[in-house]
Amino acid sequence: MLFSASAILAAAAFVGEVAAHGYVPFIRINGTTIPGWDVTKDGYTNPQPLRVVRATKADSGFVSNVNSGEITCSIGNSKLPPGPITATVAAGGTVTAVWNTWPVGHYGPIIDYIAKCPASGCSSWKADTGKPWIKIGQKTYNGEWPSDTLAKNGFTHDIKIPRNLASGDYLIRHEQLALHGASSAGGAQFYPVCIQITIVGGGSLVPQGQLGFPGAYTANDPGILFNPYRGDAANRAYVPPGGPVYSGLQF
Repeated sequence: MLFSASAILAAAAFVGEVAAHGYVPFIRINGTTIPGWDVTKDGYTNPQPLRVVRATKADSGFVSNVNSGEITCSIGNSKLPPGPITATVAAGGTVTAVWNTWPVGHYGPIIDYIAKCPASGCSSWKADTGKPWIKIGQKTYNGEWPSDTLAKNGFTHDIKIPRNLASGDYLIRHEQLALHGASSAGGAQFYPVCIQITIVGGGSLVPQGQLGFPGAYTANDPGILFNPYRGDAANRAYVPPGGPVYSGLQF
């Protein structure tokens, strides 16, 4: 069942008034709205519904332990889809993550990773061992934290798919990192969201994985142990965790 963009935004505005944390109940590709994971009902539905967005923590809350298995895809590591499912996107296209809400003042970057799924597909793959991930995008402070920009602009974030990635099945790891409590170790809040996609019309680049989740982050990483209240100059010098965007990607 598909939902209109206006219905999504109206629902997001309502939930934003009553919830402190966010999740991704919808994605959009080429104007088509696709159900994501709705924590208010999907986790309580039997049988579990097929969703291209991996299951999110039931309280829509954050992950705080960088060494936890939940850092990969929230609770998605243990709650995989009950069957094969992906969303198709053309290489060079955009996957828009539509959050239900996000509070202004939960300052932080927005980071996007991708991993090539095995031949068996994404739906049975946890992506939590080895180093299958590469970074494909990041937004950081430019006078305003990207999280605040998202909160003020319909709770949406565009994930750009490199046009030269080879066709096939991939898992996106889209993450908001809230730094409002990150001036002390363990205070950063991670909101990872995993989305299963199939890229079509791709190029020849088969990415060589560089990062593992867990493993890519440490609690004392300067992009994680960070005080966002030191002023504009300090925030402009902020560098997100996870290293640079993968070399050779074409957008």
